Amino acid sequence: MKFQAKFIAVAVVAMFASSAFAAGSESKVNAQDLNQNQAGLLNKQEMDLGNAKDGGKSNVTVKGVTQNQAGLLNDQKVSIGNATGKGSESKVNATNIKQNQAGLLNKQKLAIGDAKNGGKSNVTAKDITQNQAGLLNDQNMELGNATGKGSESKVNASNIKQNQAGLLNKQDMKVGNAANGGKSNVTIKNATQNQAGLLNDQKMKVGNAE
Repeated sequence: MKFQAKFIAVAVVAMFASSAFAAGSESKVNAQDLNQNQAGLLNKQEMDLGNAKDGGKSNVTVKGVTQNQAGLLNDQKVSIGNATGKGSESKVNATNIKQNQAGLLNKQKLAIGDAKNGGKSNVTAKDITQNQAGLLNDQNMELGNATGKGSESKVNASNIKQNQAGLLNKQDMKVGNAANGGKSNVTIKNATQNQAGLLNDQKMKVGNAE
């Protein structure tokens, strides 16, 4: 009887959880001093914090997040508070976020508070840094991009940096871009891209409406 009662209780909880997800999930995250480290061959890292999907809502406060990789064929990803899907909303306050890579065939990606497919994002980002050193580097940074009809992003960013050193480097930075009829409101201060070496490639977009 006790086992049966527990089973019924679990079933009821699962039923309510599934109905809540269908109605639109909500997450509130307060995180500090999170670290991911890798060294060697064929590395891959991924970190997702408070992402809202399918009409969900997220409220994320994060400070002191670091990803480090060293070796061959590295791959990193950080996704913080992204809102995806019609009606999704994200509110993000991110401070002191860093990505570091050293070696061969590196790849980095950083997305903070992106709104897609009609979503909305409100992003405050400070002290965001990407570093790469070695051969065939690739960096990407997106802060508060709004994509899709009805999307809106509001971005307040300061002290944003991308650094690369080596051969065949590539950098990309997008801050608050609005596409396909979206809207963006961007305030940015002290954004820097640095490259040193051979066959470098840099690109920066701030608040572009496309």
